[in-house]
Amino acid sequence: MTAVVFVHGTGVREPGFSALVGRVTAGLAAQCDGLRVLPYPWGAAHGATLAADGASLPPRSGTTRGLVEGPTQPGPGDEAAAAWALLYDDPYAELALAAARSGPAVERPPGSVPPQQSIRALLTALAARGDAPAAALGPGLTRACTALAAHPCSAPRPTPSTRRTSPSSRPAP
Repeated sequence: MTAVVFVHGTGVREPGFSALVGRVTAGLAAQCDGLRVLPYPWGAAHGATLAADGASLPPRSGTTRGLVEGPTQPGPGDEAAAAWALLYDDPYAELALAAARSGPAVERPPGSVPPQQSIRALLTALAARGDAPAAALGPGLTRACTALAAHPCSAPRPTPSTRRTSPSSRPAP
């Protein structure tokens, strides 16, 4: 008996996976009797999941998350195109927007570590391990971690006690 291993595409998850396997099996059976289809549903175990109800995706047409400001009324589909254009121009735009909306900086207790410093340290440690932790995904982990650690979104935000004034902006004695 001939076996066919069916590997689905990147966007396939249940319940669509079972329906797709059924269609593939029926289509192959119509071409050749005695085929055995072996589905490999890798998406659930190894694929990406849509967390936070898709908060990282550009808004659906007709809705907005404030990426496009101003009084203009976008036409149908313009909001999605504008959101994608913004992300193509600056892939970190939504992170910067979220950081800008996070509220004013607050005084931290002495000796506490800012969250950005912890994230930066984790990214730096991961980059130091090289590409080995994600070898199955191909090269680039070190470069990506280094770039994220150096990005302004992961830089510490100044608090009132850490802000410095330039000599020209200090009051004269």
